Amino acid sequence: MWRPDPVRLTQAKLLAVPALTLLGLSGPGVILGPMAVLWFLLLWRAPKGLRQLRRTLLFMLPNWLLISAVYGLKFGAAGLPEAALISVRILLGILPGLWFYLSTPGQTLIRALDPWLSRRNATVLQAALALLPTMVNEAQLLFRLAKMRGAHLTGRDFLRPRGYAELGQTVLLPLLVQLMRFSEQQALALRSRGYQEDRPLTRFKEIL
Repeated sequence: MWRPDPVRLTQAKLLAVPALTLLGLSGPGVILGPMAVLWFLLLWRAPKGLRQLRRTLLFMLPNWLLISAVYGLKFGAAGLPEAALISVRILLGILPGLWFYLSTPGQTLIRALDPWLSRRNATVLQAALALLPTMVNEAQLLFRLAKMRGAHLTGRDFLRPRGYAELGQTVLLPLLVQLMRFSEQQALALRSRGYQEDRPLTRFKEIL
C-alpha cells in the first residue's frame, strides 16, 4: 500500500497552513462554512483533535463575548452578525495551526525543516517542541492548583482585568520559572550527550 513520505507531506503542510490561515481570516464569506466543516473533519481524525477543539472553543468564548459586546454597544443589534463573522474568522485562523500541531510529530517536523534551517536553529526548535507537551501539562496543573486555592479564574472573571492579573500571578509567572528550569535541564542534557554545532545531528531512522 502506498504511503506518502512523511517529510514531504510535512513540508507541504508547512506551505499550506499559512495560506489556509490567511484564507480563513480574509477569504470570501461563502467559503467559511465549507472550511469549518473541513477543519472539523481533519481535527476529528487527528490525535486528541476533538478534545483540543473543545478547549479552543472554550478559550475563544470570552473573546467572542467581548467582541459581541463591543459591536452591540457601538452598532446595536445590527452589529451582532458582523461580530459573529469576525469571531468565526478568528477561529478559522487558529484551526490550521492547531491541526498542524496535532497531526505532525516533532521529529518529522525537524527533518522537514532541515533544508531551511541551520543546525543550531533546528536543535533549538527540536528542544522547544520536545518541551511543549510538558509545559502544557504544567500549565494545566498550575491552573487547577490556583483554582483550588481560590483564584478567580472562571470564564466570567476573564471579562474583567482582575482575572488576567490573577492568571499572570498564579499561573504564568510560575510557568515562566518552570520553563527556565526545564531549559537549563535541556542544555545540560545536550552538553552531556556531546552536542557540538560543527558536527551533524544523528537521529533514528523510521522503519515502515
